[in-house]
Amino acid sequence: MTDEPQGAPDLSLVVPCYQEEGHLRESVAAVIETLDATRLDYEIVFVDDASRDATPAILEDLCAARPRCRALFHPHNRGRGAAFKTGYAASRGRVTGFLDIDLEVAPHYIPPLFRLVDGRGFDVATGYRHYLLRQTGALHRHVASTVYRMVCRFLLGFGIRDSETGCKFFRRETASGVVLGSESDGWFWDTEVLARAALADLRIAEMPVLFLRRSDKQSTVRLLHDSWAYLAELHRFRGKVGLGLASKSPVYWTGIGYELLMRVLYRSGFHVLYAGVADHVPSGAKVVDVCAGPGTLWHECLREKGVDYLALDFNGHFVMSARRRGARARWFDLRHEEIPEADIVVLGSSLYHFRPHEDALLARLMRAARRSVIVTEPVVNLASQGPMWLRRLAVRLTDPGSGEPHERFDLGAFEAFAKRNGAAVFEHQSGARNALAVFEK
Repeated sequence: MTDEPQGAPDLSLVVPCYQEEGHLRESVAAVIETLDATRLDYEIVFVDDASRDATPAILEDLCAARPRCRALFHPHNRGRGAAFKTGYAASRGRVTGFLDIDLEVAPHYIPPLFRLVDGRGFDVATGYRHYLLRQTGALHRHVASTVYRMVCRFLLGFGIRDSETGCKFFRRETASGVVLGSESDGWFWDTEVLARAALADLRIAEMPVLFLRRSDKQSTVRLLHDSWAYLAELHRFRGKVGLGLASKSPVYWTGIGYELLMRVLYRSGFHVLYAGVADHVPSGAKVVDVCAGPGTLWHECLREKGVDYLALDFNGHFVMSARRRGARARWFDLRHEEIPEADIVVLGSSLYHFRPHEDALLARLMRAARRSVIVTEPVVNLASQGPMWLRRLAVRLTDPGSGEPHERFDLGAFEAFAKRNGAAVFEHQSGARNALAVFEK
């Protein structure tokens, strides 16, 4: 998140360019005509991605005659995503977006997309493309795009209908982190930035737009090569945001499966575990639940207490499960991100992932908490008891795909952790799987 700079224009339009000489002047004139018909204070930032034709010279000429336009130039071709990120970082608009300069999506969609962000309160607004097949003359591209959309919806599950659309607008105050934090520099950036926006719990609007293919422009998309590259990047991205399946136990593949196993293991103690945490949360408090799983604490106990609740988890499947239950939830990497401030910060059954750095983690949790930190942790573990084959199986079945899940706490180790860090409360019922510690500010 970035603060809005003083004197920032209403809209920054970033225009990535690559080999655009045939239509660039005409397209820029159409965009400026559209923007001049509004009351918006705007700027246009062109980013040339090392074009080999006359595009750079045309941009210099256009910008010299128009004070609201400026151009940046990549010395080497870096890709569509990199071009937009360069322009975004150099722009200042309260709302910043881009439109493919071939104008296969017409510029008259810019004002309504802007209003979705600036007037309707969305953090991201995109165009959901509709095709006229008789006009496109490229059935194979339409089929490939449709198949890719279906694959994304199945593998990502965020409900986004058209992730690779060539028009996207972002609220700078809330969306800068996902725009500049998206790692892809190529075409996959379009999918990644919307997926990260969904995981970050940003409000996304998709507005229908008509896509009209230009017959006078040769596409830079290489269908087979780019389709394979898209799928490979999609696979890598799923792993980065906790959606991949190969690196973690099947227990963590779905929120339903994880909670079912926990209910079997804890039996009658399942609700008691979460009720014990809820007993230390006053009604109306602001609560951040770190490593929240599928939002079980909210679903079992806190939703009736009128708390301001936020679930954070590295597992994208758990994030979406928590949302389906009505909890506010977003993807979060506890290893690298700053913990949001709250009255009470809860860490449930995950402290062992961070051994031997549990004291440092607690210090970070305490900095985020205004009142207290509540930590509940398993102290009876199949992964540390019984025959070797059972311990190895238990470790594998409880591997979330991140952290260091091999060294567990027993009751003595967790109690020692609580004492050396000055816990105000330590609770453990005889025979219970979990113990609880409360650290007060």
